[in-house]
Amino acid sequence: MDFVQIPPKAKVSIGEVEGSGCVSRVWFTLMSRDPDILRKAILRFHWDGEKSPSVHCPFGDFFGVGFAEYVHHFSLLQGMSSGGYFSYWPMPFDDGATFEILNMSDQAISHLYFNIQYQELDGLEKDAARFHAMWRRENPTTIGENYTILDAKGRGHFAGCVLNMQSYDKGSLLFLDGDEMFYVDGEVLPSIHGTGTEDYFQSGWYFDRGCFSAPFHGLTLMDRANARVSAYRFHVPDTIPFQKSIRATIEHGHGNMLQEDYSSVAYWYQMEPHALEFGQIPEKEVEYLIPLSSKAEGYLMSELVADTAANIGRRRILHEAAALRHRLKQATEKGKIPPELEGIDDKQFLMADFEKLRAIVEKVRRKKENLQDPDFP
Repeated sequence: MDFVQIPPKAKVSIGEVEGSGCVSRVWFTLMSRDPDILRKAILRFHWDGEKSPSVHCPFGDFFGVGFAEYVHHFSLLQGMSSGGYFSYWPMPFDDGATFEILNMSDQAISHLYFNIQYQELDGLEKDAARFHAMWRRENPTTIGENYTILDAKGRGHFAGCVLNMQSYDKGSLLFLDGDEMFYVDGEVLPSIHGTGTEDYFQSGWYFDRGCFSAPFHGLTLMDRANARVSAYRFHVPDTIPFQKSIRATIEHGHGNMLQEDYSSVAYWYQMEPHALEFGQIPEKEVEYLIPLSSKAEGYLMSELVADTAANIGRRRILHEAAALRHRLKQATEKGKIPPELEGIDDKQFLMADFEKLRAIVEKVRRKKENLQDPDFP
């Protein structure tokens, strides 16, 4: 039999290598009745006899697409092609390597075909960093705090990420206004501070031209109806080195105003040991993996995703602020500003965090009330 079967909730070793070497290519294909198997099948790769895996990642996310979705795309380093999954990340090891798959589904993986190609070496240079790929998720994210893609300690370089984002509000892409902020070697202020999420993925205007795959960056999923986005960026020509530590973070919307569902894969190389507390997937917490929206279609199914309690009141303010900004734009074009909008310009909306937007909304409300009061001078 040239394939492996993995029972529900089981872990299977698919390879063990002794000595020094470097993985140059991996390829997989798999089959299961579980529609979310690309999230529930977990890759676990160990180098040099370590107890904690250096690669610990859901199957689909590792190869470039979140939400347990299969999307054809072809980067220089990895992708999905007509039923297959491939990676060319170099993965060096000096004292053996092990490769295993954990099936966290209650359905079997009936067929798993794989190929792991590596070169045997006499040994590695002393400063040869090891490959790492870790997945994590925040569902929901925290209001007022950036989402963390990577938090690593030691010496190495950040090589890129896959980032999956979903709003609880169908159709909303407000989260794309979040800036990336990378803190290197204990910085208080980030040495890399971007201008927006789609900008970080080298696109623009809320990815208004749709999906694409380029050698080092791409947009693999743009589901506007369900407000889901999956994108990748690989820092190969522009690696980000660190000597002591790195925190790669990104806002989930400007100023982190709302709670969203974010997950990511961070790819990096570093000298061992890696931090044990980052990116570990609890083996018995399958709910941590399952995508927010259901693949079931039909009547009522789209209502399975409900907004969080923290978002509901905030979203009313944001909706009202958006309506005011739209009115101001129209009034400015006509050359006649309503009295309640006098003294407010478009820049104030663009630069405001949530509290400043709330202040603008409340100010306009008070002015309207005063203008309607016959006793107001």
